Amino acid sequence: MMMKSVPQNRDVSYNNVLYVGDEPKACITVIEKFNNMLQEIENIHKGWFIGRYTQNKFSRHDRLRYHIHYHFEGGVVVFNFNDEDELPAHIRAECLNACKSLNLGQLGSIS
Repeated sequence: MMMKSVPQNRDVSYNNVLYVGDEPKACITVIEKFNNMLQEIENIHKGWFIGRYTQNKFSRHDRLRYHIHYHFEGGVVVFNFNDEDELPAHIRAECLNACKSLNLGQLGSIS
């Protein structure tokens, strides 16, 4: 009896997955690196964020971190952009590239 193969989705992107491992210290280190990269992206596009109002009472203007949420599970962290988010496509792309470069850096340190 032959089993039907599961269709492969070649368009799946893992650009929003951070590999953090199972150790809390390693997880914190990766998240801190990623958050620093996000801060750099925010600094580059400061004009876009400063020009936007935020409902958060702790900040006078919008912040990149208000547009992203994380899901932790089994040694990985998946970050996503908030639904119906107004974050421009080029800033989203920079966030995905930051994640990808962080992952590539991790692979380079393993070999």
